[in-house]
Amino acid sequence: MRNARLALLSAGAMLCCSDAAWAQTGTVLAQAEQKEADAADGDIVVKGERALSGTKTETPVTEIPQSISVITAQEFQDRAAVNLQDVIRYSAGATSELNGVDTRGDFLAVRGTGAEQYLDGLNRMPGFVYGGRLEIFTVERAELLRGPSSTLYGGGGAGGILNSISKRPRTTFGGEMGIIYGTDDYKQAQIDITGPVVDGVSARLVSMYRDANLQQPSQQNDRLVVMPAVTLRPGSNTEVTFIGLYQRDKLGSQTYLPTSKTIDGSGPTRISDDFFLGEPDFNHTFSSHYALSVLVTHRFNDNVTFSSRNRTFEQDTDYREVFGYTGFGGAYADAERTIANRAWYLNQAQYTGLNSDNNLVLSFGTGPLRHQILAGFDYTQFREDKQEGFGAAPGLNLYNPVYGVPFDFGVGWMTDTKNSQTGFYFQDQIRAFDRISLVFGARHDNVKSNVNSTQLEDNKAWTFRGGIIADVIKGVSPYFNYSESFLPVFGSNFFGVPYVPRTGRQYEAGVKFQPTPRMLFTLAAYDIKEENVLIADPDELQNFIQGGSTRSRGIEAEANVRLPGNFDLTAAYSYTRAEYLRVDGRQRGDRRENLPEHQASLWTSKRVELGGDLSLKLGAGVRYQGDKVSFDQLYRIDPVTLVDAMAELTYGKWSLSVNGANILNERVYTNCSYTAGTVNEGYCYLGKDRTVLASLRRRF
Repeated sequence: MRNARLALLSAGAMLCCSDAAWAQTGTVLAQAEQKEADAADGDIVVKGERALSGTKTETPVTEIPQSISVITAQEFQDRAAVNLQDVIRYSAGATSELNGVDTRGDFLAVRGTGAEQYLDGLNRMPGFVYGGRLEIFTVERAELLRGPSSTLYGGGGAGGILNSISKRPRTTFGGEMGIIYGTDDYKQAQIDITGPVVDGVSARLVSMYRDANLQQPSQQNDRLVVMPAVTLRPGSNTEVTFIGLYQRDKLGSQTYLPTSKTIDGSGPTRISDDFFLGEPDFNHTFSSHYALSVLVTHRFNDNVTFSSRNRTFEQDTDYREVFGYTGFGGAYADAERTIANRAWYLNQAQYTGLNSDNNLVLSFGTGPLRHQILAGFDYTQFREDKQEGFGAAPGLNLYNPVYGVPFDFGVGWMTDTKNSQTGFYFQDQIRAFDRISLVFGARHDNVKSNVNSTQLEDNKAWTFRGGIIADVIKGVSPYFNYSESFLPVFGSNFFGVPYVPRTGRQYEAGVKFQPTPRMLFTLAAYDIKEENVLIADPDELQNFIQGGSTRSRGIEAEANVRLPGNFDLTAAYSYTRAEYLRVDGRQRGDRRENLPEHQASLWTSKRVELGGDLSLKLGAGVRYQGDKVSFDQLYRIDPVTLVDAMAELTYGKWSLSVNGANILNERVYTNCSYTAGTVNEGYCYLGKDRTVLASLRRRF
């Protein structure tokens, strides 16, 4: 494991979003409201009415012609979220756990296509990286921007991006410390402390240690995170924030189970869903992740602001897996179908990345029109140096497993890819007569790629965006937008073939209804087309294939309400028709695999004051996910309904909570298939089973 080579970048970085959000209004703090948040003793989550991610400027969400949702850290905790893909469970149009309990990464889709992960407005992993998943205890909130956002972010996919906001230093002392114990022998200790150091300097330390298991027996789920941060305020108009990060993961690796022996199995032929098809002493995902971010904003005057965001990271990964495999003559080695054929795969990789985004915002008025001009450029560099191997592993008897049979393995090939993207963007936000908002944007990208010292042809593209939203009557704002996406897919597939950029376009129309600051209702309809999509390879579980085009059309409805008496409600419904237009082996109109057409959710919570410093908060939610089909359209997964719940007792600054997800322990199969042309020879990915976490916290 090499130490990260972290270097400070020139001209600092933008404080792209302020420190806290209130999800019940679907909004984000503006900088002015941050001062109020700092004044609240230890108050981590507060309300606000402005969003920065949708336009990179301080803009009320009711003036942004785009669908946006915000999920706070408090909601992460209430709903027993453990990984990033868990936090969008109650968001309209979003699908999580595409590959089930998968230690390789967080796999999620928005509007029928994969969503990209951003951190503080920068692409966190420009290519597919094994391991190094984002630790949600280090973030204040996650913002889900639906639809293409390439004109601002360059790497935004057609479905949208999930932008997480790091915890940052505050000017008043506060924080928390706590311990957590739960299912799968989950044990975690954590601390988050922030406050002033000297005049003009504040700091924050976020750290956690977890010792746990995955739901598969013998597979560990351990993590150590240390994230220090310092903010310098040399003057009233300048702010510089440094955020360091060290994360070490020692995880097992997922396993897949035969379709015919689990979801389709019955009687004595069925195996337990906890059956481990890998090798306990071989399967693992070990990674060490280092990062440094530098975030600065400087306001020249009330009308001109310069911002920049920068991050560099390095990650070392050691991934090994034995898994069920159909490519060696079928799924089974015997006619009785008791001995599963298996393969081994290893990936020893080092990933390095560099991001930089710099822009100027110019505000001015021309008669009844108010302009905010945004102009900037960004740069992304990503290198992937990996050694891989693949081969046959000993078969495993499903009814009398014997682990530890020796086999030969080693590196079979090496791939070294270097990629960079340079983009220039421009945006004009126009507020007319204080009732109509228009947004126009354009961007040009140039992508360079080098694979094993061979320079590939550059990819260049223009992308455009336009939208309008109007306050037709008080609180009612219909909108329309057109936007395009250009997403470089850095790296290469399982066979060393480099990916090419994904491109797409979207038409969206909707309405935002905000009768009071405590309520926000949104309704949206959209039509998306995308080229060069990435698809999980049904014949090679470690691979993603690319090519063809898809279309996604749908309707989304979402409500976020805070009623008197500390009663909160979040509700969402989405219909998503995602289908293939052109891809090898598929018919036009075939449904995209592993994506439900119908999803619905409802979450409610209420806090009751019991007298003195004692209060009780109760919450419960239900999530419905419709049926899904396999890639070859031969298999259908039934709908599933999951129930979540929480209870929290608070006394002064102490709190004791029990939070549960899938509390009825419904078995979730997130992705199942049959090998094309071979009956009952396929594998299922398992979703997360029951999670129950008991937490004791002390706030400062």
